Amino acid sequence: MNVPMAIIFVAGLRILFNRVEFRWKVQQPKPLTYLSHLEKKQLSLKDPRLTSLPPPAKWKRKIDSPAVEAAMREFIDKILKDFVVDLWYSDITPDKEFPEQIQAIIMDVLAEISGRVKEINLVDLLTRYLVFHLLYLLPGKVL
Repeated sequence: MNVPMAIIFVAGLRILFNRVEFRWKVQQPKPLTYLSHLEKKQLSLKDPRLTSLPPPAKWKRKIDSPAVEAAMREFIDKILKDFVVDLWYSDITPDKEFPEQIQAIIMDVLAEISGRVKEINLVDLLTRYLVFHLLYLLPGKVL
């Protein structure tokens, strides 16, 4: 009884396999959800970008004057205190790290401006550009 059933079963499978093509399904990758995207971008706790240590001051060597540095620092402190910390930031959070970071950014910007102003050739500026523009703006146009 088992032999004829086995022959019929094998013959049926042979006919089935000859007529129907069987393939393994290729697994599609899971669609990228917003949450999985955020998990990939999450920083580890040892990431150096999360440290609260301020970056080294690059602006100190650009300014190169303690008196100017103190005046700039005092000016920025006054502006930050009046317009940021006292006006709205202290109502939101007691954190003091943000104003320090903003001060460092502003000092970098002012140091870059100071470095560029130091590179201006004053003689060239006063003799060539200003005289030329003043003569050009005169009504008689000497040129």
